[in-house]
Amino acid sequence: MEAEKTHTPSRNGDPAADRRAAPGHDPLEDIKRRVYLASLVVGLPPIPLLWATARPGELFLRVGLPVLAAFCLWCMWALWSRRVPLWRLERAVFAAISAFVLGQLAFRIFAGTGWNMDQASLTETTYPMLAILCIIAQLIFDTQTALRLSLGLFGTATALVGAGALVEESGHRITLDQTAWIAQQSAFLAAVIALVYATSYVKSQLARQRTLAEAMHRLAHTDPLTGISNRRSLYAALRREMEAARRYGKPLSVILFDLDRFKLLNDTYGHNQGDAALRRVAHTARAALRASDHLGRWGGEEFIVLAPETDLDQARHLAERLREAIALDRPPGRPPLTASFGVASCRPDDSPEDLLRRADEGLYRAKAGGRNRAETAV
Repeated sequence: MEAEKTHTPSRNGDPAADRRAAPGHDPLEDIKRRVYLASLVVGLPPIPLLWATARPGELFLRVGLPVLAAFCLWCMWALWSRRVPLWRLERAVFAAISAFVLGQLAFRIFAGTGWNMDQASLTETTYPMLAILCIIAQLIFDTQTALRLSLGLFGTATALVGAGALVEESGHRITLDQTAWIAQQSAFLAAVIALVYATSYVKSQLARQRTLAEAMHRLAHTDPLTGISNRRSLYAALRREMEAARRYGKPLSVILFDLDRFKLLNDTYGHNQGDAALRRVAHTARAALRASDHLGRWGGEEFIVLAPETDLDQARHLAERLREAIALDRPPGRPPLTASFGVASCRPDDSPEDLLRRADEGLYRAKAGGRNRAETAV
């Protein structure tokens, strides 16, 4: 009977520990939550201080800062309780800060007490905050979405500043200094967006190239059917292990094994069953080997094991363990499998070809002696 799938609580009854142990849990999310929570703990206390020191005429700060503080407290609760998915919380924070900064910009432009004072205030606080928001967008969203949001912030800020300049002291033309200031601030924000986007684009391209290189490396060194090392990778590993064995005076053995009557299996059950048998043997052998052993498919139905720091007698016992594991693995509805093994140990004057030749001779004797057995080289 299939076991009932129930949730087993952690030993100490900690739900957070259960979530950390759950399959598919991302450890990076825990780190991000802790960083965000620490940032809020540090950033929340200055908000009441800003509210207390705000000038009586700054109505936006008088109303907006308490709302911002309440939002920060909600974010702290959401991070601590994990009731809100992190991606949704990140987007809510970005939207709230964007609304606060643009709202403050609009209020200062249209309800300020003078264009010159607004210019200094905007240069010191609002435009740096908009630049920071553009950077945050690249960290939270994908590159294209971040670019669209950054351009939206840029366009909205530029439109608000331009509209403020047009209505400033109605009846007066915009001065050259005001026009230069608008152009300067717009150019600054545009440069930040371009730099952040270019950096993000280069980073994504480098990551894509690294992923492609890793995939190409896997294709070049992995057998596509069984997922274990292929002949090219094994031969290179054999050379490295032989050099290390000579340098440090350690033993090295090779186990070459071949599935018995594999052609008959293919002819009787079909090539799909033959491929499934090869995958099954690779899985069984990998589970039976030690962490230091190197398993690969040598070709066809032939496999090889590199066994570092293993002498001939130890390798013979390892081959017997593999042989028994393959012979005893008989899933219902699948044909039985056995394998024959040849074992050889590296000599001081051996080349890779010499070592492999002796292992192959042992395999030949195992086949001639009745199969499903292991033979060591002479």
